[in-house]
Amino acid sequence: MTLEGVVDRITDTEVSGWAFDPDAPDRPVEIRVLIGGVEHCRIAASDFREDLKAAGKGNGAHGFNAPFEEPINPASVSVRFAETGNLLDDLQPGPIRSPDVLMRPRAENPMLDKILETGPFSDTDASRIRDFARDGFLKFKIEDPDFDALAKSAVEDMDWTQSDGVRLQDAWQHNDAVRRIAALPEVLEVLELLYGRPPIPFQTLNFQVGTQQETHTDTIHFNSSPPRFMCGVWVALEDTDAGNGALHYYPGSHALPVYDLDDLGIDGHPDRINSNYQIYLKLLQAMIDAHGLEKRVAIMKRGEAIIWAANLYHGGEPILEPGRSRHSQVTHYYFDGCSYYEPLTSNRYLGRLTRPNRRDVRTGAPIPRKAGERIIAGPPSAPPSLLQRVARRLQLS
Repeated sequence: MTLEGVVDRITDTEVSGWAFDPDAPDRPVEIRVLIGGVEHCRIAASDFREDLKAAGKGNGAHGFNAPFEEPINPASVSVRFAETGNLLDDLQPGPIRSPDVLMRPRAENPMLDKILETGPFSDTDASRIRDFARDGFLKFKIEDPDFDALAKSAVEDMDWTQSDGVRLQDAWQHNDAVRRIAALPEVLEVLELLYGRPPIPFQTLNFQVGTQQETHTDTIHFNSSPPRFMCGVWVALEDTDAGNGALHYYPGSHALPVYDLDDLGIDGHPDRINSNYQIYLKLLQAMIDAHGLEKRVAIMKRGEAIIWAANLYHGGEPILEPGRSRHSQVTHYYFDGCSYYEPLTSNRYLGRLTRPNRRDVRTGAPIPRKAGERIIAGPPSAPPSLLQRVARRLQLS
């Protein structure tokens, strides 16, 4: 007997997937769900799914979903065919697996054309995904009716004496407007559209003036496994132009390979952050020259936002009119189902990773490190105070 099946999703509240018998294409296959090796339930895979029918899986009624009465550890769950005892997730996935499940952000998936062709995307959404895939950069207008009040509070109700004169990190902890800007539903929706996973805001930076920062990428500061599941969103709290230090970026640079200190033969270490970082910046400039990348400057109106991919080359333009403010907020986001590390103090080849201890800006709760839906146990390998000092020294934009 040859049975087919895949576990599509395991969370702390449910497990779902499909099971199919090619020799009896309309017969529901019984499966066993086990928690810690103990049988939790037996169910028939009989839920109808249009994708299964389209893939030629009998009448399409071969899906299953098993909820758990109480939250459990996803890593303790396994699913077996009741008739053979084989594990579903040990089998070959077969043709039903969508290209959208590749462990890459949706807009950076090499099968993007197929995803857009088969997915339920509106013309507007498909256009946004294609633009972001091409440029690594997307600009849009925030429509939230509360934005003006939030922007005013994020500027005026801020203790700027705690800043370094340019930026104030993680003001969401004491300014609710900052937290709400980081969690604007329309921003979260666009991010999930582009990345195919729920976003998690983990850091805010509020600026009084332009950073005038050298061209860099965020991947050298925050990286993920699987790669590229991190991004930044820059929100203009006042107009930005060539005079007060606008953001610059290099369209398409995000598609270049992700380089870190390991690629340069440099050992990441807290004592050598600044010197190693300068070497990395020289590499980026060499890449810009070698590929003939074209710089663009983002002129922004108050209430406009831009999303940039983690590997996009970007920085701050010089301030041509000293004394002018450039109030803005940057929020950095991770995405669900990943683990994260800090490349500047890590060495992947030696298996030494500095894992950040981050909190969800929306709730203040710790962000779990995951491998897919499975939570990776263990404490972070670096205290938050070190990471905050690193961020201040590097003047992240």
